[in-house]
Amino acid sequence: GFEEMDASSSFACRSVLLRETSRQAAERMARVSLGQVLRLRPLAWKGLAAACLVLSIAGFAAAYHEQFDFWLQRIRLSNARWPRRVQLEVQGFEMLEDGRRVVKVARDDHYRLHARAFITGGHAVPDAVGIRYRLADGRHGRDTMTRVGKAIPGRDPAQRYRYQFKHVVADLDFEVLGGDDRVENLHLQVVERPQIVRLRAQVEYPAYLRRAPRFLEASQRLELPEGASVTCWVEVSKPLQSVRLDTQDGEAPPPVVVSARTELPEGQRGQFHFSLDDVREDRVLLITMRDEDGIENREPYRLLVAVIHDEVPDVAVHLRGIGSAVTPQASLPFSGKITDEYGLEGIWFEYRLDQEPPGRREIPLLRAGSRQFRRLGHFDLTETDPTSKRPSLELKPGRKLAISIQARDGYDLSDQPHLGTSQQFLLDIVTPSELRALLEKQELGLRQRFEAIYEKLAASRDLLDRIEAIDFLATEDGRTGEGSTPSSDPTAGPSASRERSPSDRAEGQREANRLRVMSLLQNVTQLAYETLGVADGFEGIVEELVNNRVDTRELVQRLRQQIAIPLQTLGERQMPALEKHLQHLQVAIDHPPFPRTMLREARKQTDAVLVAMKGILDRMLELESYNELVELLRGILAEQQRLGDETKALQRRRLRGLLED
Repeated sequence: GFEEMDASSSFACRSVLLRETSRQAAERMARVSLGQVLRLRPLAWKGLAAACLVLSIAGFAAAYHEQFDFWLQRIRLSNARWPRRVQLEVQGFEMLEDGRRVVKVARDDHYRLHARAFITGGHAVPDAVGIRYRLADGRHGRDTMTRVGKAIPGRDPAQRYRYQFKHVVADLDFEVLGGDDRVENLHLQVVERPQIVRLRAQVEYPAYLRRAPRFLEASQRLELPEGASVTCWVEVSKPLQSVRLDTQDGEAPPPVVVSARTELPEGQRGQFHFSLDDVREDRVLLITMRDEDGIENREPYRLLVAVIHDEVPDVAVHLRGIGSAVTPQASLPFSGKITDEYGLEGIWFEYRLDQEPPGRREIPLLRAGSRQFRRLGHFDLTETDPTSKRPSLELKPGRKLAISIQARDGYDLSDQPHLGTSQQFLLDIVTPSELRALLEKQELGLRQRFEAIYEKLAASRDLLDRIEAIDFLATEDGRTGEGSTPSSDPTAGPSASRERSPSDRAEGQREANRLRVMSLLQNVTQLAYETLGVADGFEGIVEELVNNRVDTRELVQRLRQQIAIPLQTLGERQMPALEKHLQHLQVAIDHPPFPRTMLREARKQTDAVLVAMKGILDRMLELESYNELVELLRGILAEQQRLGDETKALQRRRLRGLLED
């Protein structure tokens, strides 16, 4: 209760004090002079200055209305640019929604920046124009643009400048500065060039190839058969705006169809395709692609369309077992193969007798379109015509027969068919007796060749004996081994033998023996090949007898079983075995002790080969005697025929004389 009485008493006291203070202040203010409070002279001067300022603003507004409006805009914090003495402009940039100006540059390419400073409308040319750039990794720098020429007022609207960014590999932000102006928010955006990532060719083959259409993967070379049509489907790394095709040969390029961007899902590669019809010659297409960023490939993509021209069939055939002369009843065996890359359509024999018109005999094909044919068969000279039953060929001794094999493929792109032909075989028609006489001459030549082989091997056999006569088992202290003889070089005198040490003589003996074995080895190797050649020669004689149908069982038995086959066995088994043994002997000579056992075995094998050769030579001589008897009998028969013809002629003359009497 006491506290509440104290609070009310205090508030009443303050109110009384406030009223009293206000009354006294009012009384005294009435007696205060204004001059005592304010200094009027400074105030008057300030008021006059303010009036002058207001008048100057009004005069400026009246004289420079536009500048006064711009000043009012600045007072209102407007974003309009302050009038510049220099006005710069950068060309070629696209304005984005965020205010950045962007141009896209291919990676690792150069970009030339073009800018200009206007000299119209009161603008001046800056002393220098530069750029200030900042890279994505935080690095920054600045450089000066190059002034291009000198602008003349009244003629040129602006002074031009340029600058080249070299090998741009990453995004770049920069600005252009000159005088009191700058162009900000410039950005170089690095993009990849469009590249071909896949090229597929849909090939339509010409009808004669009998092939179904197929897809081929290609890169920069596309090989097509002659006459084919192709549609190339190309897939590139980016969506495209356009594709331009050019040719190096001056021909009109094919039209290109580029897939519309709306047809491609987001992020999918670009595509285009073009077609070439009935390709006959090589072509080089130059492909230039422009993507959606306006970037082109650096160099035109080269696509070589290489045409594989159809070649004539390859006819690689020969006559086996027929020489240059044949009998009228011969059968000509052909062997070899005929090939064509795209398939054969026909094969036939073409023959001509002397200067008569050529004839033709078909060889049946197992399947048309085969790429290879081997079953050529025989050309039988005794074949008869199916209709007339008469011989197809009028063959008489003394005439000449020219025969070859021809083949045709299915090529139909020109009026001239593709024909392949073998070599022409020119044959003389002879009687059986004449053919046997020719073969006997061949046989005589083969026997003489084999005699030379036998004599050469017999002479080489002496090298083994000379190895035995010069044994080289000389010891280091001058003693010779058992059964050895001192080295005796016929060109060296006694003093030379005494001067040489035992080790030197032993080494000389080794070298001499090594050379003798090497010489014998070379002779055996050569003579083995020559022996097989003689065996083939006798087998060829047998085949000629059989193919000309003048063979007898006894004659074939003699030539093949007693001569040709033993010669082949000699050249393929016995002589190679001797050759292998001599190789071992050559190695063993350099490793003492002396290989006496191997040397004896080499002599034994060489003697066995010589014995086999001698037996074959004896059978050849027997056959020669048989041939001489046959030739003698052939002469007797020919003489008998001559006498019979003369007798008949004499009888006709006498009979004609009697009739005349």
